[in-house]
Amino acid sequence: MNSVGGFGIANVDIIFGNADRIPKLGEEIYTPSCFKQLGGGVVATLIQLSRLGVPVKLATYIGNGSLSKYLVKKLEKEKIEYINMLSTDEEDPVTLSCIVSCEQDRGIVSYKPKEEAFGVDSKKIYEFYKDCKIAFLSLEQKEFCKSLKEAGCIIVLDSAWNDMLSLEWYYDVFPYVDYFIPNSMEAIKITGEENPEKALEKLGQYLKYPIVKNGNKGCLYKEDGEIHTVEPLPVKHVDSTGAGDAFAAGFMYGLYYDYSLDDCIRFGNITGGYAVTKMGCLTAEIDEQKLLNYFHNIYRR
Repeated sequence: MNSVGGFGIANVDIIFGNADRIPKLGEEIYTPSCFKQLGGGVVATLIQLSRLGVPVKLATYIGNGSLSKYLVKKLEKEKIEYINMLSTDEEDPVTLSCIVSCEQDRGIVSYKPKEEAFGVDSKKIYEFYKDCKIAFLSLEQKEFCKSLKEAGCIIVLDSAWNDMLSLEWYYDVFPYVDYFIPNSMEAIKITGEENPEKALEKLGQYLKYPIVKNGNKGCLYKEDGEIHTVEPLPVKHVDSTGAGDAFAAGFMYGLYYDYSLDDCIRFGNITGGYAVTKMGCLTAEIDEQKLLNYFHNIYRR
C-alpha cells in the first residue's frame, strides 16, 4: 500500500486565453493565445501529485484516436503508471473541452462520448484500488468506499458540480469517507445552507473532519468541534482552471506523508493557489522542494 490511486475519464482542453471578454451568441472574437493540454480531473491531480514525488497509479480509458495518442504521450512524458480500462471500440474515450478564458471568468463547451463507451467491470475497479494507501474516488465510484475502507485504504472523495447535488447522494457513503473536499459552491448546494460556514457545520454532522474549499478566502475545516480557516497562498490570479484538482494533489501529499490535517490543507492551498498563476491546469509546475519552501516561508511550518 504505497501509492495514491485514481480512476476517471481524461480531459483534453483547448484553451483560448487572455480574451477581452466571453463572446456573445453569434459573435466571433480573437484571443492572443491558444494551446492544448490535459484538462482537469483525476489525471491532472495525479500528475500534480507525481510531480511532488508521490508514487501514483492511474486507471483511465485510452483508444486509438488522436486525442488518446495525445493523452498517452503526455502520461509517458510525466512518467505516470497507467492502466487502460477501455473495453469498447470507442476511438477517443475522453472529454474534449474548448475554454475561453478572460479576466472576469471563463466559458466552457465540452463533448464526451456516450456512457456506453465507458463500461468496466466493478471487480476490476476494486482490484485496481485495493492495494493503494490512498484511494482518490469520485462520486461515480462511491460504491467502492465501504469495501476499500475495509481493505485499509484512506478514502478521499472528490466533488464536482451538478445541478442535482444533495445530501441524499452521500448518506450511504459518508460513514466510509475519511476526507471529502468540496468547494464552497458545491458544499452549499449539497447541504442547502446559505454560506460556507453553515455548510461546513452541516457536513460535520456526517463527517469527522469536514472541509470546504473557499477560493481566495482559503479553506475551512472543523476539528475537535472548532471551525478553523487556513489562509490562501498569496498569488496573482491568472486562470482558475484546475485549482481544485491541484488542491487535491497537495492535500493528498500531506496525507501520504502523515502530516496533520491543518498542514495537509496548507499543502492543498499552496498547490491550488500556485495552479492559478498560469493559464491551464498543468502549466504552473510545482515540485516537492518548491512546495516545502512555500510551506516554510508562507506558513512558517
